[in-house]
Amino acid sequence: MTKSVRWVLLILWIGIIFVLTGYPKLSVPRIDKFPADKIYHFVAFFILGLCELRLFKWRDYFILGCSVALLAEFQQFFVPGRDVELFDILAGISGLLICYLIFRKRIGKEG
Repeated sequence: MTKSVRWVLLILWIGIIFVLTGYPKLSVPRIDKFPADKIYHFVAFFILGLCELRLFKWRDYFILGCSVALLAEFQQFFVPGRDVELFDILAGISGLLICYLIFRKRIGKEG
């Protein structure tokens, strides 16, 4: 995959994150007293991490990923029916971190 395709996928995925987190009154199912939205945040930011892996060094990877997590959550402050939750931010950052820990050695050897 070329670098320009990776950039396009990254920008599209960031756009998708902001559209989904900016959707008013988005309801998600609960799984036995565990809010499933944390799983969605984790998965969305894990995928963001995959999009970022070959484009950035580790520091820039986390700066961009954490910035998107913070801004996406902050955006919800202005969206009716949505709440800002620290655990959503933590779930997103966890997705980035786990993605990085799983794939960093593989990317380092290939890239």
